[in-house]
Amino acid sequence: MDLSHRRRGVAPDRQLGAAEGGTGGVPRPRGPWGDPGRAGGGRRAARSRHRGRRGVHARGRGPGLAVTSAEEFIPAVRLDNEDVWETLAPRLRDLVVHGRFILGPELEEFEREAAKVFGCEWAVGTSSGTSALLLALRAAPLEPGARVALPTNTFYATFEAVVMAGYEPVLVDHDADYLLDPATVADLDLQAVVAVHLYGLPVDMTALMSLARDRGWWVLEDCSQSHGATVAGRPAGSLGDAGAFSAYPTKNLGAWGDAGFVTGSDPELFEEIRSLRHHTQRQANVHLGLGGTERLDNLQALVLSEKLRRLPEEVERRRMIGAWYRDALDGMELVLPGDRGDRTHVYHQFVVRVPDRYGVRERMGELGVGTGIHYPTPIHLQPGASDRFEAPAHFARAEASMHEILSLPMFVTLTQGEVDRVASTLRRAIGKG
Repeated sequence: MDLSHRRRGVAPDRQLGAAEGGTGGVPRPRGPWGDPGRAGGGRRAARSRHRGRRGVHARGRGPGLAVTSAEEFIPAVRLDNEDVWETLAPRLRDLVVHGRFILGPELEEFEREAAKVFGCEWAVGTSSGTSALLLALRAAPLEPGARVALPTNTFYATFEAVVMAGYEPVLVDHDADYLLDPATVADLDLQAVVAVHLYGLPVDMTALMSLARDRGWWVLEDCSQSHGATVAGRPAGSLGDAGAFSAYPTKNLGAWGDAGFVTGSDPELFEEIRSLRHHTQRQANVHLGLGGTERLDNLQALVLSEKLRRLPEEVERRRMIGAWYRDALDGMELVLPGDRGDRTHVYHQFVVRVPDRYGVRERMGELGVGTGIHYPTPIHLQPGASDRFEAPAHFARAEASMHEILSLPMFVTLTQGEVDRVASTLRRAIGKG
């Protein structure tokens, strides 16, 4: 699949995401937004230059920090669904005309294919990544009040799910790759662990599962940013007792709205999750407890089935873009993401650490490059988390990284020319070029 032609962009003020910095973690646009895919601004930018339009200079900074034209802005994320729309249009029409919206063959198709792709016996579609986490935890063989370890530097939904499932969160610091380090939980009194595969790199699941089997822990993988990642050749989502995935539109496998799914191989867990997502019904109108409406609808399932077929090639494209970044940023004395032994990175985000992070973001935005922050405030500093967790140790790494982490543009239609421009812009913004 040649992805280089997929250049139609979404205006930065309309993009979706959870990062800080406007909607989708990118600055608001200040002018017309054309085709951002071309490193040189595309045809619209070229025509503007031929008409004599001059560069827009950063306010009060002079020509050294000039944005050559508004059309050249590189957003933090660019969504492109045109190919998927053109492929699915006939099936979408059929679905709508026949009113086949809930618990139909499209959902069953996606669940079968997702189970195969992610190396499990089953997959259960859910209404969001948050519901995937919550349903997996509620269905887990854990007692109320069970102590569940998770990293403090994750999206708030992971913490919410643990609390809402009736468990006690035990927050731990991250390692050098922003992941839960099995060594930090080895001596803790726990019943479960949520391993968050942040940014696209999996936790060291070999070490973690060895500990878990020895200590009797139940392990949930939070795979919301790791679709297609592997450990020793096995897919993320097949390595723990269950895997919870978000399919939010900006994810490596993204729907056209909120969506998620759970993977696993335990048949009892499968039946319980299916029941919980549908008001605890295992047969019509017989309710066995308290569940909810947490189903994945057929429209989103249809979209995800099509995108699932494209995932392997898009993962390879992301890995190629990651290699371009590492080459372009070489010599800047930055710690760069990448594979770690037998753990493969799928680059949902490309995160670096910089001093004066907010100043760097502002300067990069003025130079026409959007960025994000994933995430600016760790869980233990969130007001809603106060008095709801245990902290066995100080969060030295998380409290240092929270001021420096910066997510560079990362999406499958990013070109090598754009990567080079992002790198040169970063150099200028931090005073190294």
